Amino acid sequence: MSADLPRRRLPVGQVSPWAFPPPWAQAWQRAWLPGDLTAGLVVAIMLVPQSLAYAMLAGLPPQVGLLASLLPVLAYAVFGSSRALSVGPAAITSLMIWQALTPLALPGTAIYPVLAVALALGSGLLMLLMGRLRMGFLSQLLSRPVVQGFTVASAMLIMVGQVAPLVGWPGLGQTVLDMVRSMGQHISTDGAGLGVDLQTGDALVGVASLMALWLGPWVIQTLSSKLKLSDDVAQISARLWPLVVLIGASVLAFVLPTWPGHWHAMQVGAVTMEPGAALRAMSSIAELRADVLADLFMPVLLISLVSFVSSVSVAQTFALRHGERIDADRELLGLGLANVGSAVLGGRAVSGGLSRSVVNEAAGARSPLAGVLTSVALGGILLVCLPLLAYLPKAALAAVIITAVSGLVQMRPLLDAWRYDRADAWAFISTGLGVLLIGFEAGILLGIAWSLGAMVWRHSQPHMAEVGRVPGTEHFRNVQRHEVQQLDGVLMVRVDESLDFTNIQRVELALCERIHARAGVERIVLLLSAVNHIDHSAMQTLLELDEALAEQGLTLYFAEVKGPVMDRIEGCHLDGRFEGRIFMSAQHAWDALVSISRRKA
Repeated sequence: MSADLPRRRLPVGQVSPWAFPPPWAQAWQRAWLPGDLTAGLVVAIMLVPQSLAYAMLAGLPPQVGLLASLLPVLAYAVFGSSRALSVGPAAITSLMIWQALTPLALPGTAIYPVLAVALALGSGLLMLLMGRLRMGFLSQLLSRPVVQGFTVASAMLIMVGQVAPLVGWPGLGQTVLDMVRSMGQHISTDGAGLGVDLQTGDALVGVASLMALWLGPWVIQTLSSKLKLSDDVAQISARLWPLVVLIGASVLAFVLPTWPGHWHAMQVGAVTMEPGAALRAMSSIAELRADVLADLFMPVLLISLVSFVSSVSVAQTFALRHGERIDADRELLGLGLANVGSAVLGGRAVSGGLSRSVVNEAAGARSPLAGVLTSVALGGILLVCLPLLAYLPKAALAAVIITAVSGLVQMRPLLDAWRYDRADAWAFISTGLGVLLIGFEAGILLGIAWSLGAMVWRHSQPHMAEVGRVPGTEHFRNVQRHEVQQLDGVLMVRVDESLDFTNIQRVELALCERIHARAGVERIVLLLSAVNHIDHSAMQTLLELDEALAEQGLTLYFAEVKGPVMDRIEGCHLDGRFEGRIFMSAQHAWDALVSISRRKA
């Protein structure tokens, strides 16, 4: 909607994460105001149904989702580094909250929202600490297959779990097996055939809402094409369609009791904002038992990590479009303050959301001021429309959740990983199965364990290649891939991995096998162009190998030794041991060995 305005690069990521006023405020232009205003209002409207739906998904009262959409949006807008990222309740975070808290308390009890506030406060403080310590590099801890597997499995778990409120059933359980087992209790077979226990009013509203949500984007796209509307308008309309569906579902739920049979659909009920509720929740945290706080530690850690990684991934997606840079440390600060702000108001843990960010971008957001205006607009909407939220049917909210997360179930990354690297594919699979069958904690830990194990295994199996010189050049390539020249009695081997205790034995064995495979080898040259580090164990093994080769009348040489490795060799006074046997390049080693061969001849 603001495509006619020139894009200007915001100077993010170039100052301290704690700098204030934020860098974007210094670069803001008045011409950006219309786009920021439009985006702020559109995202605020979108946040209302999302907040209610994700509060229900987390097992929390509806007002908690709304409270979590006020200060967090404002806090991130001021202290975050992305101009497009919209922060608030998210589906994956909601599932994690529910799985973390249900073993400790039942949804609907007085202690449950208190635990949710404690979770948000702990996550916020942890991210602030990480930001202060400049630990933004932790965003690289979770590999892409692990994040993708976790996202897909979580989305599938959410979709299966929302079948219950969609048709009026009670909660189904935490794992997919529990959910299937619970659904089986509502399905019976007898002499009369298959029987399904449905709450007809809820099922009617839920299924109708689900069909409307699925068909809506297609209808909007068709109308947009005929009316020749811009892509941004069509995209915003599609994102706001759930609000239209919820209004229609509310009308349907209102008239259902007048139908024959007195059908009924469960509604959200009164949404109340008690002024003192947040203060009571914060004070109740101090009264929690030590064992309860200990049980919250791992969920706090995992929610912080997942929220941070997913938010940074979304932010980087938009940053790449505009040539901007995301500061991971400032992201920790912004997300940390967003979660603390949510806890202060009695809200729940929050993170960056892809769908809201897409709408924010499409609506014309030019700077984080759009987030500030979103917070203001949302507050105004709640002041005017809060009583009307009580009439929203829970089945329709379940349909909104199913539709929102269905787009996250993408198996293409798994297929791509399977074709490229089976180890990464298995990291995806192990994470997903862990989430589905055991829980999100086990899923993430399984994925991390598999990724680290695969990394160690790859490192322990270094690629080695016998090389020769490409005729007429100073380039040295694999003898199995290229037509190259080789010197009589000289074996040149390139090692494509740093050397340490995990792989040095394999390197030694492979080198000895190549020496025995070629007759007449007198000199061995190790090319270390890809070796960034040699640990103590590896260096000791190389020294022992040098001695063993010397006893057999063979000489070991080194070429293309990197500066950090050479510094260690010189620091241990080993350069004297290898005097005359370390060359700057493979070509220098080649020329020297040619000279030696001529003198010997």
